[in-house]
Amino acid sequence: MIKRTFRILPSIGAAREVALWREGILFWDDFLSCWHPMQISPKRKEDYDAIIKRAEEYLSSRDASSLGTMLPPSETWRLYHEFRDSAAFLDIETDGLGPGCEVSVVGIHGPAGDKTLVSGIDLEPETINSSLKGASLLITFNGSCFDLPVLRSSFPSLRLNIPHLDLRFAAIRANLKGGLKSIENQLGIIRDEDIIDIDGAEAVKLWHRWKRGSEEALITLMEYNRADTVNLKKVADRICFTIEKKTLGGAGIEV
Repeated sequence: MIKRTFRILPSIGAAREVALWREGILFWDDFLSCWHPMQISPKRKEDYDAIIKRAEEYLSSRDASSLGTMLPPSETWRLYHEFRDSAAFLDIETDGLGPGCEVSVVGIHGPAGDKTLVSGIDLEPETINSSLKGASLLITFNGSCFDLPVLRSSFPSLRLNIPHLDLRFAAIRANLKGGLKSIENQLGIIRDEDIIDIDGAEAVKLWHRWKRGSEEALITLMEYNRADTVNLKKVADRICFTIEKKTLGGAGIEV
């Protein structure tokens, strides 16, 4: 999708992008080879060509961060297909549900493998950064409102400087509503029986049971958190494909 994206160009919004597609300019190469697309002036065309060539260089060097700065924040999903294999899917658990809660568990499903970091055992800024090594794109569900602010508050030295896709808001564009588990159900994604009824409130209770000495509670909490991160990838696959299909379909283009 990113190679079809003209939202990286100044003054090209959703409507003008669709107009380009309908004119037969479907990819960056089409734009570069077209002499006078959509009556764009020669000077502006020259400027746009330079931007597209820079984007091609970023893509060729797998520089998702630089590409991400060229996109409106709402369009980060367009990076997903190209950088799916180097994306990191992150979810946290906390010791409470209200203000001032602290991180108890951080789960990351990404290029460095599956990591479940536990407060008091191995949860440190260095281990989080290490678990995100090689990641080009960060995927969460409601992370912009919860996970990332809580992490930054707890670990000020944490480096989270890669493009972030929050599936909570992307899901709305795919006509999916509710929390992560609700969306999983809508998509037919079923969790294992031993964790299927666990939610955020129960996760807090599991943490406190472990603090009182229950090893089994920690094992269950870690399994629940791991399911969140693994299922985020399944959800992202479906959501990003649906948004792409809707976006291109509006211009009469089949995915």
